[in-house]
Parts: sequence; structure tokens; C-alpha cells
Amino acid sequence: MPSSYDRFMAVLDGRPEEADRTPCVNTTSVATLGFMDAYDAHWPAAHHDPGKMARLGSAAHRLCGLDNVSVPFCMTVEAEVFGSAIDFHEGSARWPSIREFKITEPSELSIPEDVSEAGRVPVVVEAIRLLKEEFGGVVPVNAYLAPPFTSISSYLVDSISFLKWLRRSPETVHEFCRATLDTYVEIANLYEEAGANVITLHEMGASTDIISPTHFDEFVKPYLREITRRVKTPTVLNICGSTMTILESMMDCGATAIAVDERTPIHGARRIVEGKQPGYPIIGNIPAYDVIHAGPVERIGEAVDNAVKDGVDMVAPGCDFWLETPTDNIKAFVDAVVKHAKT
Repeated sequence: MPSSYDRFMAVLDGRPEEADRTPCVNTTSVATLGFMDAYDAHWPAAHHDPGKMARLGSAAHRLCGLDNVSVPFCMTVEAEVFGSAIDFHEGSARWPSIREFKITEPSELSIPEDVSEAGRVPVVVEAIRLLKEEFGGVVPVNAYLAPPFTSISSYLVDSISFLKWLRRSPETVHEFCRATLDTYVEIANLYEEAGANVITLHEMGASTDIISPTHFDEFVKPYLREITRRVKTPTVLNICGSTMTILESMMDCGATAIAVDERTPIHGARRIVEGKQPGYPIIGNIPAYDVIHAGPVERIGEAVDNAVKDGVDMVAPGCDFWLETPTDNIKAFVDAVVKHAKT
């Protein structure tokens, strides 16, 4: 019987006919409170302890049959590398956040000399090694990172100032991206060397809910293209939010596949993709909160069935699992894919 690794990689490699069914994946955060309890891998400890990170990152596969394992669990890893102070909210399971935006110009950036020892990078690298040791060749290991635009605009500098620069001082944005680009590539390559089978570029700050298609082409696409050019392992470009008007530009970024959420209809995305590059993989787009978290089981099954019929190549939540999502709902999500998937 084909393994999760076989079906996942067959789709990414452009061999979907070799997959026994449509994969069910999540290439962003797979952490939930239920999974934390099940494997004694609670936040914030699981952000700092490689063993806990690996256990939490594999819980959705172990308990529910998800077709991948995935680490880390937040978007602040890269910003921390560049000097952002992170609030891990000790004593509670809350998403890490930025304590204070202290960087106001590119000259204030702190570029690490040794990226492999910077911030939580060594924790993520070791967690990937642990996952690779256990699941290598059987379950694909995904590692995700926040690329330059999202990382800088949301976690490194004040977001309002950054969005103003897009119009008033575009060169400042480019200076930030150019100054940090090599470090993002180094992080991705460290993850690959540790055993990641796929790198997801979680560019959630670049949807057209936030910036225009013109800004995407100017400030996002060039740097994503450079990352995908310099990273050998397969890549997934994940953008939450409305992306219909930038789908072709997303494909131009050079990722192996694109992932979208419920605001991008699969049938419409499939039409655009087929007109540009037939067979290019689309991942998505089940609502993480309104469907997978909220249920009920029948609604989850209906959403999955629609996505498969509309032509999705891998079924996935549109973004991170909601922390409070019941484990039974995630199991129902995976079961629905098995039931409705193309074979």
C-alpha cells in the first residue's frame, strides 16, 4: 500500500496518477490544544524543546492520519533571528507575538553571523532531524517559514509604517528584503539539510486583502523567486486570503505547488492554473475555523467532497489548524478525504 510519503511526493513531483488517492495535508501549523495534551507538548515549551516540537508536529499524523508532519508552529522564528523580542506568553497556550517593534530602518537590522545558532533555528533543525529519523520515507516532513515580505511587514517592523513605505518609500522595503534574503535562504537550506522533504513559504501577509497585485509583483514575487531558485527541495507557496488576481504571479514565484484558503475558490483557481500550466498542483482550501473546527462531521465531509470535485490536488485547511479544534474533527477531516478522494 502506498505510504503518505508516496502519495504526497507523487503529487508534488507531477505524478498524481501514481498516488493511490488525493493526499490530506496541512503544510502550516498542525498544533492544537488536544494534540498538546495527548503528547505532553504544550506551548510555550514546544517552541523551545525539539522533542516536544517533534511530538506535537507529528500528532495530527499519529492520531488522525494526516499525510504529513510539520514544524514549527508560529511565524516569529525568522523575526527573532533578526532581533525581534518575542513574547511566548509563559503559562498559557497562546500564539507567540512581538513584544515591541524596535526596528525602524534597514541599518538597525541584526544579521546573524551563524544562522544555524540563531534564535530558535537550532530547535527547529533538531525537531526536523527527529521527525526524519522516525518518519523518513514513510511520512513527508514539512517545515514552514515566513518569507521576507510577511516576516518583515508583520513581525519585524511596525505594520502600518511598512504599508506606508510601499507607496512613499518603496526602496526602504527593497532594502529590508535584500538585506535579509540570504538569511531566509540559509534557514530553508538548514531545514532541508536536517531532513525536510518540503519547505512551505507561508506568505500570509501578501494576499490581495492586504496589498495590490502590483505590489505583489514588485515586492513579493522577486524575493520568492530567488528563494525557490536557491532551495533544492520542493516548495509550497501558501497565501491565506484572496488570491484570485495573483494566482498566475504566485505560479511565477517558482514554488512546486500553491496553497490557498476558502476565499480562493478551487474551481476558479483550477481554471486559471490550467490555462497557464496544466496539472500544476493546488492545495487547499477547507475553512480551518468555520468547517474543520466548527464541524459537524457532515459539513466537513461536504466541504471536502466539493474541493475534490472542483479539482484540488491535495486537500488541506486554508491555514493553521485552529488551536481549539477537537481532535475528532481533524480525524473526521482526514476520513472525509479518504472517502471522497480521487483514486
